[in-house]
Amino acid sequence: MVMLLIPLWVIQLHGSPFALGVDVAAVSIAPMIFAIPIGAAADRLGSHTIVLIGAISAGIATLLSISIGNVWLFGFWQMIAGLGRSSAWIGAQTSVTRERSDTNRRAHRIGWLSVSAQVGNFGGPFLAGLLITRTSMRATFVVAAVAIAAVAFSVSTRDVVGRPAKREAAQDAQVQGAAHSQNFGRAFRLLVLPSIRLMLIGSIVRIALIAIRNSFYVVFLHHLGWNPLDIGIVLSLGSAASAGSAALTGKLHSRFDTDGLLYASLFGMALVFAVVPLSSSILVQAACMVVFGVGNGISQTALISLLAKATPVRDQGLAVGLRTTVNRAVQVAAPLLFGTLVTFVVLPTLILGLGVASLASVLGAAWFLKGTGQASSSDSLP
Repeated sequence: MVMLLIPLWVIQLHGSPFALGVDVAAVSIAPMIFAIPIGAAADRLGSHTIVLIGAISAGIATLLSISIGNVWLFGFWQMIAGLGRSSAWIGAQTSVTRERSDTNRRAHRIGWLSVSAQVGNFGGPFLAGLLITRTSMRATFVVAAVAIAAVAFSVSTRDVVGRPAKREAAQDAQVQGAAHSQNFGRAFRLLVLPSIRLMLIGSIVRIALIAIRNSFYVVFLHHLGWNPLDIGIVLSLGSAASAGSAALTGKLHSRFDTDGLLYASLFGMALVFAVVPLSSSILVQAACMVVFGVGNGISQTALISLLAKATPVRDQGLAVGLRTTVNRAVQVAAPLLFGTLVTFVVLPTLILGLGVASLASVLGAAWFLKGTGQASSSDSLP
């Protein structure tokens, strides 16, 4: 819901394209820096505390972001809100993965967490568009803030980890401090593995396309004269298609190679951006977003599968951390770059250029890294 509201609010404030890029990028800046410390805090303080602090702070920051009609202060408070939402998400994931007493109960909780995320992606844009049409932009932000804050009650208060004794804490701090720099060095040494390079290239293309879809694609539709409800419906159709394609992961991966699925899905996502500037028809845009959603769902599962198969067991966590860092960096850089370029190039042409450049990147990766996805975790680092 919030990712649809951000570009529409900046438009309402008559912000420049560069300001829109800054405000969209701001959401990912703080999580990019603080994700690892937040995860450590969840281990030390318990998931409930992290979810509580994250959700409530995100709700408050969302309200404060619209309290003053200034595009730059709006970006600052959205940065705080983005950090809060990421904290709540990290805490929620920690809560379900920590379940050890009952394997079935853990699987059930993980399933519901995934369902809740997909429902939010599907229903959020539609609900935002409906509320804006029937009420106002400010009222929609208030509803979003309340919904975010309500996440604070999603984790049981029983899920709290006790603090370690002082001596144990001091010893742990010494060990972690010594390993901290070693982990960063080893994470970047993973780049010598071709499969990791493919995974990162795929992540960069995918996240860049998603970042522009959530920001300047909304502006493009607004410039076509679309109302917020129609924009929300089209984005929701894409999210529904993404959830459906992700549900077919098992069947797809049993019939097709992981690298083939990755290339095909990314190609489809990039092709969409080469088509959307050519038509203002709601049917064409809806069809494009469905194709984009299918590619989004398949590419996400393909990237995770590729990482799991190609990375040595002892380096799985480092690979996930490396991918997360790259994702957040792209979420910051893509809107900023797009917001700068749109000052010199008209938006439809720029979107078309993004599609063509992404297609070239996918085809280039397929050519230079052919067969990379078949690598297994037998590849190892020295």
